[in-house]
Amino acid sequence: QRPSVRVNRKKLRRRFLPAVLAGPSRDGGRDDEVHADVCGGLGGRAGRADDAAAAQNAGRYAVFLAAGVAVVALASFRRAAPSPGHADLGAAQEKAGLVDLADGFAKSLEASAKVAEDVKTVYPDMQEAWSSISGPSKELKRQVAGLAGTSHLVDLKEMANLTPHDLLHPKNISRHDRNPCPDDEEPHAGLCYKKCATLTDGAFPIRTTAWSCCMEEPCSFFNSKFVGSFLPCHGFDVAGALEGSGCPHIAGACMPNEELSLGVCYKKCAVLTNNTYPYRSAASSCCRYNNHLACIDALNVLTSPAFNTGGGLGDHEPATPGTAHTPMPELAESGV
Repeated sequence: QRPSVRVNRKKLRRRFLPAVLAGPSRDGGRDDEVHADVCGGLGGRAGRADDAAAAQNAGRYAVFLAAGVAVVALASFRRAAPSPGHADLGAAQEKAGLVDLADGFAKSLEASAKVAEDVKTVYPDMQEAWSSISGPSKELKRQVAGLAGTSHLVDLKEMANLTPHDLLHPKNISRHDRNPCPDDEEPHAGLCYKKCATLTDGAFPIRTTAWSCCMEEPCSFFNSKFVGSFLPCHGFDVAGALEGSGCPHIAGACMPNEELSLGVCYKKCAVLTNNTYPYRSAASSCCRYNNHLACIDALNVLTSPAFNTGGGLGDHEPATPGTAHTPMPELAESGV
């Protein structure tokens, strides 16, 4: 049976606590000293086994005491102000950052100035290049705007109120002048052409061929003017302005709500599309512009089978064609 050991706790605290608070020495001598003190205090009371038990109890007490001291130290910890050395280092770093920022800003200004100078130098060349690119487009738009179309904007209300009698008796055509063509045209070799007097401002009023007009009879090469002899439907070889200035056509005229295209009368594209695509480009197609190049673009063209129709569609009058047709001679000259 192991002998009981009585430990004087007050004495143990007085001897052990200063050693714990002082901490270990670099050579471990403090640990040995504490161990020797503890063991020495217990050695006089019991044997060797009792000294071991007392040392174990003292070690546990020391662990608990050290833990309490650590908690108190953590609870009372306060962040210390930076030392003057640290403050100087932070200020230096801040100044270095500001210097770098100013240097970067200066480099940015320098680059911007260089870009501005380059733009100022290159701008005239860019402007010249843009003019060379946009010039043809502007010229094309100007030409398209100035051309007389195969149709034109119309009074939709007036067109809707035309009766079959109005369609068969156009007001802008004289039907008793012995001219089988509309009033702005003249006949030649079975076709209707724009008048030479109109084409030459009265200087060469007599038509001799599809491409020539004569000043006076007897007509010869020396008193005639030739225009467009190699291009069909150009120069003097054209129809009247009211008929769209296209190719010459057979004798007769279209109804007031119709237009002439390639020798055939169709209901006006302006009427069919509410003036949005007023120029006919094909039997079933209407275009925004009177220009073949512009009408190649699908965005400028509207196509529908309903466009291939005559001006009399839906009026239930047999004398007014509801389908596309050739010019009607009775509309140009009465009794034909």
